[in-house]
Amino acid sequence: VEGRLEKFFEEVCLLEQPFIKDNSLTVDQLIKSKIAKLGENITVARFARFKVGDSTGPLVAAGKG
Repeated sequence: VEGRLEKFFEEVCLLEQPFIKDNSLTVDQLIKSKIAKLGENITVARFARFKVGDSTGPLVAAGKG
């Protein structure tokens, strides 16, 4: 059960997801390393989520996509 929960959180929680430019780091690990380097507190205020393969919505429905 713990393994399934861990995998779920890795897929759903932003801070548990792998950093896209370096898969060996999670987003949380990257933020903590930058905090240590800069000496400033860093928080995620907002983010955008993209999913590969999503349709373009109205353009596809209108036959323009």
